[in-house]
Amino acid sequence: MFKVVILTISDRGSKGERDDASGPLIQEMIKDLPAEVIHYEIIPDERDEIIEALKKSVDQMKADLILTTGGTGLSPRDVTPDATL
Repeated sequence: MFKVVILTISDRGSKGERDDASGPLIQEMIKDLPAEVIHYEIIPDERDEIIEALKKSVDQMKADLILTTGGTGLSPRDVTPDATL
């Protein structure tokens, strides 16, 4: 069984201004895999917070797989790809 972390990246979701549908959907999609979701979190689309969440997932939680969803889209405000790199 491998350990999975799901991170939804959403400014409005992290403030409680929007319900997250994608994170729970991902949980549903992987339920039949030999995997355990060990952490699910909604974080803002801020480079430093994304980097910190990714590092924490690997270093502290020992995640085997991190799935991210959300982000602002293809715009200068979307820092998720750069933060992940």
